[in-house]
Amino acid sequence: MLDNWSQIKTWSVVLPPSRPDSWQLSVIAQHLTGIARNEPVGVLGSTPEFRDLLAELQFENIHVFERNEAFHYLVSKQRVYQNPEVIVWGDWLNTLSDTKNRYAAILSDLTSGNIDYINRAKFYSAIAKALHKDGLYLDRILTHSIPNERVDALCEKYDKLPLNLTNINYFSCEFLFCSELLSLCGRVDSTKFYKVLHERLQTQRLKRFLEFCPLITPSDCVWWYGRSWGDLANDYERNLDVIESIDEPATSPYTLRARLLISRRRDNS
Repeated sequence: MLDNWSQIKTWSVVLPPSRPDSWQLSVIAQHLTGIARNEPVGVLGSTPEFRDLLAELQFENIHVFERNEAFHYLVSKQRVYQNPEVIVWGDWLNTLSDTKNRYAAILSDLTSGNIDYINRAKFYSAIAKALHKDGLYLDRILTHSIPNERVDALCEKYDKLPLNLTNINYFSCEFLFCSELLSLCGRVDSTKFYKVLHERLQTQRLKRFLEFCPLITPSDCVWWYGRSWGDLANDYERNLDVIESIDEPATSPYTLRARLLISRRRDNS
């Protein structure tokens, strides 16, 4: 597996929905209201928005699960707060498995795509076991529950849009994570996708979008997105009970494709 996060050097120009937005943070804050502030809580990855939210809510025992030191230090410089945290270094499949019945909450944003399909069941099982009995898993997922976008239709759309940071971010989301290119290999392979797009995008405007797109999604990265949630949900639901599902806003390029799931571990986990 390629270490995607070693390639990412320009996180400051990455915008929602590729990172948490205000609606998501508001929902999570509401669900964290009843948790004692001295309870341990976890963050999958170094997501600065989650770490700042937990600091603002005055949680005292925050554990950040991270494997890539360079990415962690990069995004930590973009935080509002510099509160104490415990950094748990290593592969999530190992570090989560070393933790049992500990966390009152684990926060996750689009993390499933970092885990190959073969290890999804192990991943969700480790999360469930890391939660204590009433612990919450707050997890936004990209579901691919509707048909993929046609590249020709996306070309027609973006050839009429101004070249700006928001639209470059949305271009990345739709062409790389929501389009028919996913059928090439059942996952996001940015190197392969960029090669195809360099051949297919013909107008000067589209070529300029493509030129800037690697600032958002670099080459040499792989994410395990592309399979329908219907094919993957069993691994999740075998370990976690979804108590609330919140759809992505209609203004997002991930609308009808992403959901914020609030879950607890199943009794058999």
